[in-house]
Amino acid sequence: MRLAVIADVHGNLIALEAVLADIARFSPDLMVNLGDLVSGPFDPAGSAQAQMALGCPTLAGNHERGLTMNGANGLDALARPLLSPDQLGWIAALPATLTLLDGAVFACHGSPAGGDEEYLLEDMSTGRPRLDTEAAIRARLAGSGGAEMVLCGHSHVARMASIGGVLVLNPGSVGMPGYRAALPVPHVVEAGTPHARYALLERGPGGWSAQFHAVPYDVETAARQAERHGRPAIAHSVRTGWMPPA
Repeated sequence: MRLAVIADVHGNLIALEAVLADIARFSPDLMVNLGDLVSGPFDPAGSAQAQMALGCPTLAGNHERGLTMNGANGLDALARPLLSPDQLGWIAALPATLTLLDGAVFACHGSPAGGDEEYLLEDMSTGRPRLDTEAAIRARLAGSGGAEMVLCGHSHVARMASIGGVLVLNPGSVGMPGYRAALPVPHVVEAGTPHARYALLERGPGGWSAQFHAVPYDVETAARQAERHGRPAIAHSVRTGWMPPA
């Protein structure tokens, strides 16, 4: 069983197309999309259509929840008027979590216990993501059932940890390598390179193996899209993998 995992496209269709082309080389048995699909200063409608066409298991992240609220703000407010009624309807119908492969895999955007805005693997208390303690991560796995693999997104940080025999994996972000956020504390996330990220999992007799992939793409065109939408900091992160100084 070979499973491709994508997350946090954030409307970056150019990055998504590069990732999908790379994934096609491996002919996975299944692809799963972990949310934050279209909210970004790139091509929300085009990326929505492309992700709808995949027909793969897809869940809603915190930005999908934001898009379905009348008081959408920030990137959600930017994306919402650019989406068609059909695209908004598809987003509104997405589940918050997914259980795959007869319960062997549990997928969420944030954490099983804390919802779509809780970081599962990271401690943000220093203002930058660092791997949290095993005890803290274990508590956030409550609600994942008997899954042997838990998939998450939200932090945009590609990483994997083994917690009490459960593998927890975040594939990183397809479309946005850096951002700043205010909650739970002010923090910045930076991938360090502009590549589009995804992960490829394979289940064999000895268990799961994982490959993290970083795919180059036309970042300059994506950055110019962000600039046209008035988001120069995101444009800088797309070009470089780093956020500009605050």
